[in-house]
Amino acid sequence: MLNSDTLILHNSTDKFTGQIKPEIKTVKDLIGLKNLSIPKYQRPYKWKTKHVKQLIEDIVLHKDKSAYRMGTVVIYDKSKDESAEKVTSNYLHIVDGQQRLLSLTLIAYGLLNNEITKKYAEKFISNDELTLLKTTFKSDISKNNMAINYDIIKREVVNFAEEEVYFFFNKCELVYIALDDISEAFQFFDSQNDRGKGLDPHDLLKAFHLREMLNINETEKSAVIKDWEDREDGELVDLFGNYLFRVRRWSKRKQGRFLNTNNASIFKGITLQDSFNYPFAYPLRINHVFIEEFNAHSHRKIDFNKKTYPFQIDQVVINGKRFFEMVSFYQNLVSSIKNTNNVIYLKCKKGKKLKDENNNDIIDENDFLEKLQFLNIKSVDGIVFRIFKTLATYNGCKRTGDKYVRNLFDCALLYYIDKFGNKDLDKVVIKLFIWAYSLRLNSSAVQLASADNHAIERNSVFTVIREATQPKEVYNIDLNRVEENSIKMKIIELETLFKDLKYL
Repeated sequence: MLNSDTLILHNSTDKFTGQIKPEIKTVKDLIGLKNLSIPKYQRPYKWKTKHVKQLIEDIVLHKDKSAYRMGTVVIYDKSKDESAEKVTSNYLHIVDGQQRLLSLTLIAYGLLNNEITKKYAEKFISNDELTLLKTTFKSDISKNNMAINYDIIKREVVNFAEEEVYFFFNKCELVYIALDDISEAFQFFDSQNDRGKGLDPHDLLKAFHLREMLNINETEKSAVIKDWEDREDGELVDLFGNYLFRVRRWSKRKQGRFLNTNNASIFKGITLQDSFNYPFAYPLRINHVFIEEFNAHSHRKIDFNKKTYPFQIDQVVINGKRFFEMVSFYQNLVSSIKNTNNVIYLKCKKGKKLKDENNNDIIDENDFLEKLQFLNIKSVDGIVFRIFKTLATYNGCKRTGDKYVRNLFDCALLYYIDKFGNKDLDKVVIKLFIWAYSLRLNSSAVQLASADNHAIERNSVFTVIREATQPKEVYNIDLNRVEENSIKMKIIELETLFKDLKYL
């Protein structure tokens, strides 16, 4: 951690890679750094109004103190990196602290452009010195959030007195750490956050895999992570924690309840350039090279037939570029699966739901069938459509415990179609449904621990799918019938399906 003199940076093997000398810089000095820049691979500006309001409240709250320390900024000084191309401008790349620095810059801009506070703020900095506002922001997410937050800031800074303006520019401070090695900059970001700053695992994984892309130019790097940056953080948290992590763990009969910084290494794998010709890495390298050469071939300008890397959800992760491609690949697949969790109900002109002859709500079956197209479901009359419709509409399907069971089903479906595609899906979905929802019928309450234990029990569908080489090994799995006297949660729609499928 930091001390008054020197901070030692350790790499992953606990050998010293160098010494870092942190500086303390005021807000005025930091946001006015001439060559400060946001590299293309950085995520968009995603701070919400609540973050900006809290920042301003903290500034006002601490105004009577001699100084207020606001966190750490990690910078990669490209001008001092002997291994990098020579640069003469915009060479101070923000590795960590971008969200806070942009917010502080917006506050400064607000103070400089308010009739009341302008005369105070201009004593310390000018509009032309706000380096980050000269950035060309291409992300709509960044543009929208900056506009929304600036509207909040304009209203808040009206109340700043002269002493508060002085305090903001001269007494609000950040720890400034500049490194001349991009790998060490990301290593420091990774290690600092891993020690308790509370970033989500996917943010730490992003830093790790960016560090593995050192041989890729900035333009390609920016293109590779564009899909990641366009996603909301909540989407990535859900993808990693509720799907990828659980399938990778459950397929090995290991608990998969919570993804955290301690077990996120499950998404760190091998760097193909450094794998020393290990036999297990050979097929991964073959696939990698083939895809690269195939897509780069001049024929692709004619047939536009580019290929994606043939990912498998339980395979060894390939660090760097392929990791981000893998995330995009599975995000799209998981989004399709999650869409089947919801239906559109038909309503009359007065807004009330339409009912059928059995007094059941009528759904828009054409819309729901469209959501199932990725599974190649063609008819509303088949058993697969009926199962998905039932799971999305039965009474109680949105209860917490029922969501855990649905996640079991969805993860099993994800694992199967990732391995076998849509082959024999009409038979397989029945088995996945019976396997997952027998837990619901046999339990008065389903906890996350219950679902987790069900997923890793002997001969669970995850184990079967992992070992299977043919779809029939999955749809021939032997499942026990649910006995009437063992049912602890009466759910008519599920029970009817179980009976029709001869499992009750």
